Amino acid sequence: MMSAMAKPPPGRGWYAVAGTVTACGLIIAMIVLVIGFRSWLDGFPDLGQRFRGGDTVRVDVRAGETVVLYVSPDSAPAEYLCEGEVAGSPIRVTDSPTFTFFSGLETWAARYELVADQTGTGQLTCVAQVGRGAEMLAVGEKPDNGRLLRIIGTTIAAGGGIAVLSLAIGGGTALAVWRRRRAHRAHMVRV
Repeated sequence: MMSAMAKPPPGRGWYAVAGTVTACGLIIAMIVLVIGFRSWLDGFPDLGQRFRGGDTVRVDVRAGETVVLYVSPDSAPAEYLCEGEVAGSPIRVTDSPTFTFFSGLETWAARYELVADQTGTGQLTCVAQVGRGAEMLAVGEKPDNGRLLRIIGTTIAAGGGIAVLSLAIGGGTALAVWRRRRAHRAHMVRV
């Protein structure tokens, strides 16, 4: 009987330790989420000069490398006829896979992929075939969907994992302290 009495219950200070562990873990999880989300946003394509349909713009291209014509707003109904050349060689224009993102408080949607056989600075003109063509256009990088998905997936997994772990450790500690204190009180009542 004496040995059971020799071990006092954990103090109430352990609740503060459990709360601190949980709070610190949740703060770290939020920091991971914010940093990851910013990295995800930075992974969106960089857009060049904005222009309107009918305008001729300069585009920098590398031979065989795809750049994309983006349209804002993404719901723009107009189809464009785009023509351009680099060092006398035409720029090939094909439909682009769907990709939409926000940049500069505007929604941009990939409309066409542009590929040239020559490296250099060329000219590009896009004219709306139907509709007013008043949307803003911009040529930018081809999106790397795989990289964007990896960034957001890793961010959510890391942030969520840290949050769950901190809740488990803090909650487990608080529960263990509560059980030991309750058992000690019950033992004291019996004695």
